[in-house]
Amino acid sequence: MTSALLLSAGLGAVPGFVHERRRPGPGAPRVGFVAAATSIYPSAPWVDADREALTSFGLDLVEVDLTVLSGDGLTAAVAGLDALYLAGGNTFALLHHLRRSGLDRLLPGLLDDGLLYLGASAGAAVAGLDVEPLSLMDDPAEAPPLESTRGLGLVDLVLLPHADGMLPPYPSSLVERIVSTYGDRFPIQRIDDDQALLVADGTAQVVHSATV
Repeated sequence: MTSALLLSAGLGAVPGFVHERRRPGPGAPRVGFVAAATSIYPSAPWVDADREALTSFGLDLVEVDLTVLSGDGLTAAVAGLDALYLAGGNTFALLHHLRRSGLDRLLPGLLDDGLLYLGASAGAAVAGLDVEPLSLMDDPAEAPPLESTRGLGLVDLVLLPHADGMLPPYPSSLVERIVSTYGDRFPIQRIDDDQALLVADGTAQVVHSATV
């Protein structure tokens, strides 16, 4: 059964989630770090901050580069991981690389076998039903074209991160415009920057996840 932690910005809920739910095994939990959502940017300081935070939690990070991996190389890269962490950036670029690499097709089996899914911002958004509403946050034209905006479907919701309007690029007025534009078509779940959506045991609930 899928276990996922879908975050907005704060990563405070990550260590408890991973250490409590990882498969039994020796050593620090091994977490595949996916930064493909940043592939269109010259720099991504928020991803460096995520790496530092996750390492401080006692997690053993392994880079999983979806911009180049596919096939047997991808299968080998994710073998033996306890969790995958999909960092933020452009939601549409991330979804493109999930499909190009084939990770979207591998994930169901990996999750059934106990792999934990961690996604922040764009990494949370792609886990939902669809990412079309995120087109008002992230520019789809900056990413390679997609055949559809359908998400991974780990939860039957559309995830809207940064919903408290605390980050300058995503003011409350933008959040309300997304909800008013798409709320009739999609079941939108807002996630504030100090929250996460915990998906486990067949349920989904909003939990606290402060910045660390």
